[in-house]
Amino acid sequence: MTTSAVMSPADILKYQNELVRTGNNEPLGRMQKIAIGPNAAYVPLTTDPILTKFGRFIELRDRSLPIAQSKDRTQLLITAPLLDRATGYVKLPDLPDPNWVPPPPSKEEVEGKQVWDQATQRMVTKFPETSPRQNVRMIPQNLEDRAEGVLEGTNFLIFSPVLRITFQPEINKRMVGDAWVIEAKYEAATRTHMALLIDRKTGEAHFFGGAYEILGNAPK
Repeated sequence: MTTSAVMSPADILKYQNELVRTGNNEPLGRMQKIAIGPNAAYVPLTTDPILTKFGRFIELRDRSLPIAQSKDRTQLLITAPLLDRATGYVKLPDLPDPNWVPPPPSKEEVEGKQVWDQATQRMVTKFPETSPRQNVRMIPQNLEDRAEGVLEGTNFLIFSPVLRITFQPEINKRMVGDAWVIEAKYEAATRTHMALLIDRKTGEAHFFGGAYEILGNAPK
């Protein structure tokens, strides 16, 4: 992001907010997942099975966020705050527990149960409409557990380095049923890697520093 080389961090965030406020940007689509790399300042929570098994990432699931880029393609923008629609709080969606093992099917699920059917006036085999195996155990995806710290003098949680961003693309003002990837890179001019900043009070979010390249289709 070459603009970063001539602007202070505070100026960059202000500039990004102005691009979002005025709509002076190019929509890219809706962000679904952010992969975050190792950082010496980050100590993973050993009691979180997701972090233990898969490393550090943020998955938005049904709360995908709109992203855009500045028209000079130097700034990657997040154009809406990270908020839970139901509560209005800054919160990530829960994720399935990777250690959860579904219980074995019950005898009734396998063999069914004989019941009297009033319509046909005979005994018929009925199977349960729901099963405990459908209720996958979910665990919280806490923002603080994925951040390595807080930006001094602010409420912004820091997540760095950002490695890649998966998003659903918007082309000609229409969402496309596909997954594309943005690869974050080190920028030599500013000597920075890309970081994600999320205000833990308001949900305001920014990509800061580094460079990026839109690769198109995500690898299968």
